[in-house]
Amino acid sequence: MFDNTTKQPQRTRATLVLDDGSAFPGFVFGATPAANTSDEIAGEVAFTADMFGYERELCEANRQGQILVFASPQVGNVGWTGEGASGSTEITAAAVIVRDVARIASNHNAQRTLAEELAAQGVTGLWGVDTRKLVRHLANAAREGKTVRGQVTVDKHEA
Repeated sequence: MFDNTTKQPQRTRATLVLDDGSAFPGFVFGATPAANTSDEIAGEVAFTADMFGYERELCEANRQGQILVFASPQVGNVGWTGEGASGSTEITAAAVIVRDVARIASNHNAQRTLAEELAAQGVTGLWGVDTRKLVRHLANAAREGKTVRGQVTVDKHEA
């Protein structure tokens, strides 16, 4: 059975650095990249304003390899129910960026928390990021017809 208790989030620092040099610091949740890798996750940076469909958004085929930014101030309240896009529960996004991640799931159908599911699928997330500023930056680039690429770099030192 899924443990629905409050846990302190990890305090491993990480930063999303965009191809124009803009940096957005935060903390790791979900999977921490293995020590034997370059500790960097790169891809196109995209955002979604969907407030309730985070599980579906993470499993969409068109999100393959993207660093997905959620505009909602908190993500993960429902937990992970196993109701992804088109029946798939495989996370296709390369990384997840949020302002705040819920530490407990409020849905009785939740199988685990969002952080636990990201960890189980080997996907890294960043919380504590100024997503309002980041989404504005991405929206401005989109209006100019630009695709923004980014890289998540994990600091090995605990905060």
